[in-house]
Amino acid sequence: MTMNFRYKFLLATLMLGVSCNKFVDVALPNSQISTAAAFADDEKANSSMRGVYASTQNVWGSGPFSGMLSSCLGIASDELECITYNDDNQAFVDNNLTASSSGVNTIWAGLYNMLYQVNVLLENVAAAPGVSAPVKRQLLGEGHFLRAYCYFYLVNSFGDVPMPVTSDYRTNALLARMPVDKVYDLILNDLAYAQENAGTVFTEAGKRIRANKWTATALSARVQLYRKNWAEAEKQATAVIAAGPYAIDSLKNVFLLTSQEAIFQFANAGTNNYTMEGSRMTGSLTNPVFRFTTWLAGSFEAGDLRLSAWTLKASNGDTAYYKYKALNNGSNEAVVMFRLAEQYLIRAEARAQQNKLADAIADIDVIRKRAGIPLLADVNPGIAKEALLQMIYKERMTELFGEQGHRWFDVKRTGQADALYSIRKTRWRKEAILLPIPLGDRQKNPNLTQNEGYE
Repeated sequence: MTMNFRYKFLLATLMLGVSCNKFVDVALPNSQISTAAAFADDEKANSSMRGVYASTQNVWGSGPFSGMLSSCLGIASDELECITYNDDNQAFVDNNLTASSSGVNTIWAGLYNMLYQVNVLLENVAAAPGVSAPVKRQLLGEGHFLRAYCYFYLVNSFGDVPMPVTSDYRTNALLARMPVDKVYDLILNDLAYAQENAGTVFTEAGKRIRANKWTATALSARVQLYRKNWAEAEKQATAVIAAGPYAIDSLKNVFLLTSQEAIFQFANAGTNNYTMEGSRMTGSLTNPVFRFTTWLAGSFEAGDLRLSAWTLKASNGDTAYYKYKALNNGSNEAVVMFRLAEQYLIRAEARAQQNKLADAIADIDVIRKRAGIPLLADVNPGIAKEALLQMIYKERMTELFGEQGHRWFDVKRTGQADALYSIRKTRWRKEAILLPIPLGDRQKNPNLTQNEGYE
């Protein structure tokens, strides 16, 4: 698949569904339903938005958030390994990808597929006379968040990227890559719009499967952390923590649809109450697919309750990923994209960087207390700034393992990639910190350059 698209509107569900195919070869809709009909009123516009969310979980092909980010970036980093590797997975492990990698293409095409859907929705909701003002405002806020979310993963995975903000395929087909700073400008502008317009709906536990003001604020906190804007990262994370609806939940409840800790989740469609994340990442209770590396296993302290709650032992004794318990139907889980624990860790790091060490210790101890390990305030209250930052990075590794590439991005953004991976990865090279731009897209777009080291 390339960064090219066909789209169709499905009459039976009145949901917007876009399958990625050829970006410059966009066929007319397969049905005769017009975009105006799909956005004719509040109900139909909401149905179209639900279709965008559904597309994240393999409904229209390989969804961008159906385990590919967690698995591919997990093995590219130092946290996960597989029981067996196909050629493409082996290239991720070896940090020896090529522009023809199917996994890279799936990540790229899935995210641009979703962006196309979001841009279609934004244009049509804005122009729809039959959609009421409150619903229009909410949907536009959600759409701007989703666009920012896609660009967050694109810019952190690929660096400079094309930045389509309309559904005009003729223009989009020949876009050049935009600098990282410009992409982040769009992300932050979209998030500010979402914070202002998405509202505070979907905060009740069990219904956090659509974005709202606090979802946008949670991503804003993460973005500001990545951009090293420490005071703003602290401010945004504090707003989420103080918002009210969210609370640190028990370890066994974190990944349930009804989790009190979840800020935003992607749920599988219809009655499929299991997650693609669990299906892809664990796969089997006796022979689980993804296991801990020596480095991840060694990062847990003695007595850490996360080991018993979020892992299982493979038949050969390996410690394996097991955050989601249902590998097919029969559970009530949803993929957690944002949760309160991350916001505490964001604030801890931002505070430590501002030399607010006691406050940072208080934040990291919220996470350590739930994990059942000694509190820093008790055992090392005078910890130095650099040691505290390393402790926070370690805590992020043991708390957020296997979740949408956190470890890969953390090592990259903190400038530790060469130092760590030159020891822990047998074929590490510095250019591997960015993924290659897919070959098929470059063949169709002469303005699309390649990342260093992949020519």
